[in-house]
Amino acid sequence: MTARRPVCSGVAGHSSGFSLLELLLAAALAALLIMGLAQIVAAASAAGSLQRNQAQILDHARLAIGVLSRAIREAGFRPEPWNDASATAALTGDNVDGASNTSDRLAVRAWSDLNCFDNRNPDVDSEGNPLFYIRESVFDVAGAGNLTRLCRYGPSPAEMTTQVQRQGLVPGVESFQVLYGEDGDADGNVERWVPAGQWSHARRILGIRIGLLLASEDAVVEPAAAQMQVLGGTVVTPPDGKLRRAFEFAVSLRGRLP
Repeated sequence: MTARRPVCSGVAGHSSGFSLLELLLAAALAALLIMGLAQIVAAASAAGSLQRNQAQILDHARLAIGVLSRAIREAGFRPEPWNDASATAALTGDNVDGASNTSDRLAVRAWSDLNCFDNRNPDVDSEGNPLFYIRESVFDVAGAGNLTRLCRYGPSPAEMTTQVQRQGLVPGVESFQVLYGEDGDADGNVERWVPAGQWSHARRILGIRIGLLLASEDAVVEPAAAQMQVLGGTVVTPPDGKLRRAFEFAVSLRGRLP
């Protein structure tokens, strides 16, 4: 009886692994997926950075508007308006149009029982109430792009002490422009807006307009030079990719000059 040969269930030389072509296709698909994910992550990061810088500009604008508005509203205030001895100028001679290439200078005065740090005056009257002293604030932009405030406080213009020496308040300010609203015919309304010193008399100034140009900290947009309007003037911005926004607002003086 003849012996049977064993039957092979497989094919000689055949492997159950991936071929070279299959590996190349898998690698190509993986690369495409990774590139797509990288683009999605990059786009999400860019969008997040843009939103963060937009919010930062708005926060800085709110801070600048709040600080400047408060100082302007209080300008010319005196606790005893019937007392001529307490008269003081709401605007000082430190107001300058074009104090630098990027900034005007705003200087206002008012009587206040709060010093430059918003602390109660330690000098008191016979009843223990804080005395009102003159508080003077001067605003302009430093070379680094910071809106700064210098503040002096004292019982008279000749006895004022500098308590705050050009404190940086708001970063990223590329332009700070100021106009003054003058009541030319004494009817209680502003007839024209003029730069510092170009009014007929400072006592006729009823309000102040401010223009600010703020820039983001990071480069978040396509780099391109641009021209932006700030309170009627043109500012040419560099192609650095920073986001910029202009803000304008007007504030009336709390009290007129005597």
